[in-house]
Amino acid sequence: MNFDATPLNIKNILSVKQRYVIPRNQREFSWEKLQLEELWQDIVRNIRLNEDGQNLECSEYFIGTIVLSGADSDDVLEVVDGQQRFSVITILLSLISRKLRSLGQDSLADDIFKTYIVTVSPTFSRSQLASNGETFIEKLAKNSDRTYFKLKYQDREEHQVDESCEEDVRISYAGIFLSRKLGRKSLCSALLRDGAKHYNNQDYIFCLTAVYRMITNYLKLVKISVGKEDDAYDIFEVLNARGINLSSIDLIKNKVFQTCTQTYPVDIAKTKWDYIVTQIESRDSNSTIADYIRTWWLSKYNYIGEDQLYRAFKREIQDENTLLSSASFLNELYDDVELYCKIIAPNTDDWPQPDQREIYNSLKAFEIFNVSIPRPFVLSLLRKRKEKPRALTQSMLIECLKSLESFHFKFNAVCRLRPSGIDAKYSVLAVRMNKALNKREVEGVINDALDYFTQKGPSENIFKQAFSKNIVYTNKKSGQRKLIVYIFDKLERIRRGTRELKMDIVSLEHISSQSKTN
Repeated sequence: MNFDATPLNIKNILSVKQRYVIPRNQREFSWEKLQLEELWQDIVRNIRLNEDGQNLECSEYFIGTIVLSGADSDDVLEVVDGQQRFSVITILLSLISRKLRSLGQDSLADDIFKTYIVTVSPTFSRSQLASNGETFIEKLAKNSDRTYFKLKYQDREEHQVDESCEEDVRISYAGIFLSRKLGRKSLCSALLRDGAKHYNNQDYIFCLTAVYRMITNYLKLVKISVGKEDDAYDIFEVLNARGINLSSIDLIKNKVFQTCTQTYPVDIAKTKWDYIVTQIESRDSNSTIADYIRTWWLSKYNYIGEDQLYRAFKREIQDENTLLSSASFLNELYDDVELYCKIIAPNTDDWPQPDQREIYNSLKAFEIFNVSIPRPFVLSLLRKRKEKPRALTQSMLIECLKSLESFHFKFNAVCRLRPSGIDAKYSVLAVRMNKALNKREVEGVINDALDYFTQKGPSENIFKQAFSKNIVYTNKKSGQRKLIVYIFDKLERIRRGTRELKMDIVSLEHISSQSKTN
């Protein structure tokens, strides 16, 4: 493996004619307030007004490494690691350029824009033709068909564009956050530290220019250039494998896209990955792709902690005795994501037939109880029902789900007991269910599950005590409304034997004075 490591500043990297492309396997923009605040404070902390108060002096500050794939002579380099910082720096410089332009500093604003935001296009394209006849192309390009970042921060003026995904929302937040930090009073008071209530244009230009110089000349990083793409990804993995900078999901995505290289006529891997993310995000749930992949893994292989996911994945795909590859892993995730979505945010449309209503009711109950630990086993059950409907009949599925629902109502919703070891047991049961070949084996897994949870359940005495203590509803303590409606719904069904009464349209009334319970 050959690579060069060179200490540089932002100007050394972005002022050259080269362009930088964020490859398809890179995680989306993910910085939030914490990371943005840290970078901003690092910038401001290293800008000081000198003793005579006439100049703002900057100090060098190291912001980390950036890994690039390609030769120094190439027109385009891939950003294998470092896209988060590159994106934020692009936003900062774009905002500074626009604010300087609004203050009449057109020459400096254009210099920033043409040096750091765009570069002259090597080929003529009508879509890249500016109003003055120049042809520009963005300096930092995302390997995606999304245009939000480009329209929002890579043109002279900001375009009004709607956010179409979670990444757009985070990019928008970053821009709003940094724009406020670059606001006249906020910036001048942070740098000049004189307690003034008002600052004129010259003060503002003075401070904006200082931040511009700090970013381009004094933010230092180490550029690691690697000729071979595979070597670049290996370095990327070594830099991040301990989970300091990237999550297990980012590393898994990197490994999958490194292996699944077909992009023509369609980038199948990217299309499937984006579909999975979109399906999960489309549900009104707090679940993420990280939650899904771990749940899926627990349902197919073995129980692992969140920090062990990437190591387990890598070990499995490198084992010659297993059938799992990066491609099959992605395909199976793609096939199962709709089942997972039915679990995390149940919808009546998912179960349209009258005889499927009980499935929806149990899945909805898990949501009301706010329990997620059954998900690997439930996913394995739904998968088995889909793949081998004769081995796991609908009546068997319903009976099993109702038993799990009853257990978690008592164990979690009412008694609030600690589920020590239950999550690992669910994974064991899920893996067994996944491997079950026929109805007899499926019944064996279900019977073992029901026996285990019967033994784990709280006694009747403990349940009654917890119920009278924990189930409370007042104006000040209304967080359990859904659970109480669930309880009344159960009681009505037992008493009436039907579901004629729709509990979602009833209101709760107090049965005693609130002053006694508040």
